[in-house]
Parts: sequence; C-alpha cells; structure tokens
Amino acid sequence: MKRRQIFIELTSLLDVILIMLFILLTQAKTRTAEALDTAALAESDAAALRMELTAAYDEQDVLQARIDAQEERADALQRQLWTENLVLDNSLLLTVSVDKSGQIRLETEGEAETIPYDWAEDTYAKNRLRGLLLDKLKGTDQEAVFLVFQYDRARVYHAEYNMIEDIIQEVKRVARERDIPLSVLELDLQDA
Repeated sequence: MKRRQIFIELTSLLDVILIMLFILLTQAKTRTAEALDTAALAESDAAALRMELTAAYDEQDVLQARIDAQEERADALQRQLWTENLVLDNSLLLTVSVDKSGQIRLETEGEAETIPYDWAEDTYAKNRLRGLLLDKLKGTDQEAVFLVFQYDRARVYHAEYNMIEDIIQEVKRVARERDIPLSVLELDLQDA
C-alpha cells in the first residue's frame, strides 16, 4: 500500500484565520469605543444628576430653613394671640371716637353707642358720655380697663376734643378713687 500524501496548503488557511481575527478585533474595537462612549455619557449623566441632587439638597435646606422660620413665626403669633385673648378676656376695652359726621361713638365689646354733638349746647353730649363711661366702669368686674380715645386731628374740632379730654380726665379721677385699674390711650389716626 502506498500512502498518499495530502498536502494542505496552510498559507490560505492562515490567511483566512488572520482575516477573521482582524474582523473580530475591528468589531471588538468598535464595540469597545461604543462602550466607552456610553460609559462617558453615563458618567456625564451621573455627574449632572449629582449636581441636580446637590442643588435639590441645597434647595431643600433653604426650604427647610424657610419652613422652620415660618413655623417659629406662626408659633410666636399663636403665643401673641393667646396673650392678647387672655388680656382681652380679663379686660374691659372702651373706645371713644369721633366719626365723620361729628358724632361721638363709644364702643365696647361689640356694642356701639352714638352720641350727637351740638356746638350750641354740648351739655347733653358731656353728660351722656360721662354717664356711659362711669356706668361701664361701675359695672365691670374685669381686672383691667383700657380707655382708648381715637380721633383724626384733621376732622375733630378743638372744642369737641377738649370736651372729650375733660371727661376722660374726670373718669380717670373716679377710677383712681374707686381703685379701678384704668389705662388711657390716645391715638391720632393721622399718625397711625
């Protein structure tokens, strides 16, 4: 038997293998470049998200500080309201004013009494205002009494102002004699 020799041309096979390796390497390089681009894009997105998150945390801190300040202000207003309500519940508040028509008004606890003022004869207005104020003082069991005289200096007449001021001084004297704690406040509405 004779053996036949089979000659395989390895050069062609080697060329095919090298071409396939070249194609694989080229594809791998392309995929690697795409992966690197994707990674760079993802990293820039992550950096942008970190910046947004940091900004959001900073904004949250600012908002929380504002909320805390508003809550503190609300608490302070609530305490002030409780104090004012406590004072008002234990006090009698009388307000004397002169309205636009020149009439004298006495307001207390949601009630208002209007007293007409006559230039020619102010006796009725004096006696009525004095009587109302003294009745309110006599009938109170509150711990404090506040008498507020409100007027607008551009609208009140000098005689009317002096008459009301004299009655207030008389009421203060009576309150002092009866040991009624009376505080008088005068408010010019043009200054307010």
